[in-house]
Amino acid sequence: MPDPALIRVHRHRLRKVGKLPPVPICPECGAKVLSTKTAPLCSKCWKRTPAGRAADAERKRRRRQPIP
Repeated sequence: MPDPALIRVHRHRLRKVGKLPPVPICPECGAKVLSTKTAPLCSKCWKRTPAGRAADAERKRRRRQPIP
């Protein structure tokens, strides 16, 4: 499996020459949106939405479960 850093560099170079679209920008705060799961918001703004809060609560609930 290729190094993740090499993948990022490759994507950056493709964006630079115009073969990939630019990184989307969060409409709320102007940060770069790096995850497609939270698009069109950045992760910080998404966590403040009802869906983000519910997902975070579910993640914490699963984390607190005792290991069988």
